[in-house]
Amino acid sequence: MDTTTLEQLKAQYRRSGARAGIKLDDIEMRKAISLLPRQGPVVETPGVELRYIEGLLRIPLDSIVDFSIIPAAGQSRCPCGRTPTALDIVAHAVGQKIHDEQLLRDTVIGVYNVFEFADEGRTAPCHRCGREFTASGYWTHSYMYA
Repeated sequence: MDTTTLEQLKAQYRRSGARAGIKLDDIEMRKAISLLPRQGPVVETPGVELRYIEGLLRIPLDSIVDFSIIPAAGQSRCPCGRTPTALDIVAHAVGQKIHDEQLLRDTVIGVYNVFEFADEGRTAPCHRCGREFTASGYWTHSYMYA
């Protein structure tokens, strides 16, 4: 993978036949994730919120080591004072049953390395006040939406 930007990487995978996403090996996944900080300011999800996500998904404590997001421009702080994190995205997905819970669980704990292509970002409500925000991307060690 000789790409220098996330857009080049997505274009490369799309040329090879991927439409909405692709499964990657560990090396490719690390290289793809390394491109994400170039997309904008990174917000790391605090440990207490990682534990909350684990509870939502009913996975063992300390299973999630990190889970970061890149807020869309101008959306790094909610008017209620909270900084949106991966908790907002996951809680919304669980609450609205956007994906099957087993798929969410498998994705977060890393059963597969998945790169899901994001063209417009993902919108979710703030976990505290409900105001919507958009993340242009988010990722764990084995999953990225960007």
